[in-house]
Amino acid sequence: MFEAGLWARSLPTFAAGTLLAGTGIGLAFRRGVGVAQRLAGRRRRADLLSTYFLFAYTGTIVLTLALGLLDQTINHDVATLILAVAVVVTTLASALSRLTTAIA
Repeated sequence: MFEAGLWARSLPTFAAGTLLAGTGIGLAFRRGVGVAQRLAGRRRRADLLSTYFLFAYTGTIVLTLALGLLDQTINHDVATLILAVAVVVTTLASALSRLTTAIA
């Protein structure tokens, strides 16, 4: 949705998409912390949570760096579109993988 706001040059659409995406990331992050806490024993909980935070923030940084690199070589709108498509494809592939594993 925020991608549509970029292409349409619409601040309200961009803001709504950003809020929607931020909410999704927040929920996913919260769920991941909850799973990490359930999986870890009391003595290892800090180790597992710090590793979770390290990889979660690294994933966020990688997308930002990728956008910066793409933006230097191609149009900003095209760069964000490529990155958005990559994120959607990765998310759908992950969901499909989990679904087929759960069914099998």
